[in-house]
Amino acid sequence: MAAVLTPRGWLTRHDPGLVALRKALRVTVAACVGFFVCQYVIGLSTLATYAVFGTIAFGVLSEVSGPPAQRTRTYLGAWPVALVLVAIGTATARSTPAAVVGMLVVGFAVAFAGVGGPRIAGVANGLQLFYVLPCFPPYDPASLPERLIGLTIGIGLVAAADRLLWPAGAPEPFRTRLADAVDAVAHYVTGLPADGPREAAEAAVQALRPSGLPPAVRPTGPGRRDRALTHATAELRTMLVRARLLAHLLPDLGDSAARAAAGAVLTTTGDALARCSAALRGTGQAPESGPLAAGVAEYLEGRVERMAPRLTGDELPPVVRIGGLTAAVGDAALGLVFAVRSGTGAPPDTTAAPTSAWYLDMPTALLWWRRLAAHLTPRSVYFQNAVRLALGLAAARLAADLLDLNHGFWVLLATLSLMRTSAIASGLALIPAFLGTLGGALVAAGVLAVIGDDTLVYAVVLPIAMVITFAAGPLLGPAAAQFGFTIVVAVLFAQLAPTTWKLAEVRLTDVVIGGLIGALIGAAVWPRGGAGEVRRSAALCLRSAADEVVASVRALTGTPVREQAPLGQHRMRPDPAHRVAVLFDITYAQYRSEPTHNQARHDWQEVLAVVQRAGSDAEVLRDRYPAPEPLPWPAVSRRLIAAAEDVARAFREAAASLPEAAAPPDRHLVERLDADPPRAPFGDHPHAALRVIDAWGWMHGLSLDLARAERAAHSQ
Repeated sequence: MAAVLTPRGWLTRHDPGLVALRKALRVTVAACVGFFVCQYVIGLSTLATYAVFGTIAFGVLSEVSGPPAQRTRTYLGAWPVALVLVAIGTATARSTPAAVVGMLVVGFAVAFAGVGGPRIAGVANGLQLFYVLPCFPPYDPASLPERLIGLTIGIGLVAAADRLLWPAGAPEPFRTRLADAVDAVAHYVTGLPADGPREAAEAAVQALRPSGLPPAVRPTGPGRRDRALTHATAELRTMLVRARLLAHLLPDLGDSAARAAAGAVLTTTGDALARCSAALRGTGQAPESGPLAAGVAEYLEGRVERMAPRLTGDELPPVVRIGGLTAAVGDAALGLVFAVRSGTGAPPDTTAAPTSAWYLDMPTALLWWRRLAAHLTPRSVYFQNAVRLALGLAAARLAADLLDLNHGFWVLLATLSLMRTSAIASGLALIPAFLGTLGGALVAAGVLAVIGDDTLVYAVVLPIAMVITFAAGPLLGPAAAQFGFTIVVAVLFAQLAPTTWKLAEVRLTDVVIGGLIGALIGAAVWPRGGAGEVRRSAALCLRSAADEVVASVRALTGTPVREQAPLGQHRMRPDPAHRVAVLFDITYAQYRSEPTHNQARHDWQEVLAVVQRAGSDAEVLRDRYPAPEPLPWPAVSRRLIAAAEDVARAFREAAASLPEAAAPPDRHLVERLDADPPRAPFGDHPHAALRVIDAWGWMHGLSLDLARAERAAHSQ
């Protein structure tokens, strides 16, 4: 016989740790204290209104998470912005055109500010409310001080409740997750050629994917530390891929001296990774790159001597690729060290020159500007979401005036809360919300009709309704949220002014109109959301990687290329490949959050990974060969460039196959490279042969990466 599930058992099962219930209690206490004191003790309805909605905006409509101190800083940082928005809304309430234009501008600016990272994105919806609430008639600038004081009371109460009443726990920091992955990769690298720990290392690196992380801990901000943590993740992923290739080649290395040299680099790499892990956990000092840089440099200097005996014919023995892969693992570890130092706030490392960390010397203001500029394009989902929401809110504000709706801000509140990033997601939320509002309106109408003007009863009902509503929304979805919120606003406004049962009818009408406006705008403006951009962004990334391959190989052969920066010259700005990779990363994260992603299980993250590896490996080769002369074998140069163009063509064909989800073209890139390697008397010029080996090995690795990415992108 099945066990009977009690209410407490149901709640424990659906709300582990009672997170939603405790948050509902915190917000309810803060909202009721602010409202009751301002309304019944001080006797100012405007003060009470802004106090309670200030609490709801940041306690319900916003997602403020992270460590306690960070949450408090988020509230305090949002407070002055909220004051400004209330002042603008109060000023524009004079006329409908001013209010609509203001809504369009404010709606876009606040939503687009989410490019600044999860802390800003989390409070964006709450901040929107602070313009929506005061931008309706009556035009009453004299009430602005009272509005600002009430808002301050509400924000202060919700911030205090967050720290004092059943405080929420902090999610595991990204730095800790990154440290776990660094430890796993270090165990794998130092144990090569044994392949035993590989699965654990791959699982740990996979756990760093943004799609699998809570939004609050994703290092997506434009500042130096977040960029550094993202860079560290990319370097760790590159290191793992190159180590995996190295594991297949090391067993064939019979030369004990060469094996010892490779082992020394891997050991030094493991030591550097251990220091990185300790720094990330806060248990050790920031790592220095000097020892690792010296070890890699010494290894590279000895490559000619170790390699020369193998260059006896006119072919490159496959085993000579070991040197390039070993150095690539060390170079990725160097990039990781610089990234970890920056990500932990350590001072610049003076023991070696940084590689592929263009952001290290940039002022914070410039980093912010580059992030904003990178997303000021219709191809950015941040831009699309901001335009969509701004148009929806502006249309809702106009409709509220044209239709002469009472409590018109409810129309905008419905648009704000029900509009999603795609038309499908909005549609899925719309019908449950309408049904929930209908049910709530019927209950609220009955309550208002029975109770009448007895404010004492409303005061008793309000906290109970708030707790149930604020907890039910996260647990049961939009239907429960709208059902409960309809009752809450009815009970709340019944205490502010004489009210009849028709208030519930007004609430229902406003929610239906606001939801329909949001759905129509969402269906007309980039309706597919992330799903409509992810293939296009992936294709753009692959094309940028194709250009990178050709330009880098031409430079390595000493062949002039138009507008080619000298090898070894660090770019002090992100290149186009970096920009499109950033756009794709954000697009993919949104795509994963939308309800359509389960219908097509493409591993787009693998596509991004191959593009990132192409860029990072190109930087490594540029640093390794700062100013190469033309190769002494023209035929080899032509063969390398032809191979680069073949690899680039494969990247572009893969890009062309993505937007329509077509099957990947039938090709055997790896087999073609293996069948026709460059041939020359390499033993006559072993130093030049190093460039050939590294360029050929890099393209070989890219072809394997591309094949894996294509399988992932087209898998079903």
